[in-house]
Amino acid sequence: TVTDTNGLKAVKVTFASGILFPTNGTTLSSSSKAALKEFAISLINNPETDITIWGHTDNTGTLAVNERVSTQRATFLNQNGIPNSRMTTAGKAYNEPVADNSTAEGRAQNRRVDIYITANENMIKQAENGTLQ
Repeated sequence: TVTDTNGLKAVKVTFASGILFPTNGTTLSSSSKAALKEFAISLINNPETDITIWGHTDNTGTLAVNERVSTQRATFLNQNGIPNSRMTTAGKAYNEPVADNSTAEGRAQNRRVDIYITANENMIKQAENGTLQ
C-alpha cells in the first residue's frame, strides 16, 4: 500500500515489462492480455474504486515517442470494461526510472505500468458517514 494525494491508503500494482510490452511498442502478448483481463474483472467487481494508471518507458528513443508510447500502454483496461470515469492515466515516459537506463536489465525494469487503486468519492462519503459495508 501507499498513501494517495488525499492522505488515504491506496494499493499500488506494478505490471513489469516482462509481461507487458516490447521496447517502443504497445502490443500486448496473449499472456499479458489474460493477466490484465483478470485484473479488469477484479476492478469491475469492486466498483467503489478509482484507478490511476502511469505508463513508463526506458530512455531509448525520443521523449515525444516515449510519451506517446507510455500513454498508449495505459489504455487496455478501458477496452476491457473499466470506464474512463474511473481512470486517470498519464504517460510518464522515462522521467521516473526505477533502475539504471544504461543497461538492458535496467531499461527492462523501467518499462512498466503502475496502477494505484483508491477509494472513489462514494466510498469516501460512506466511510465518513459510517455507512461503509
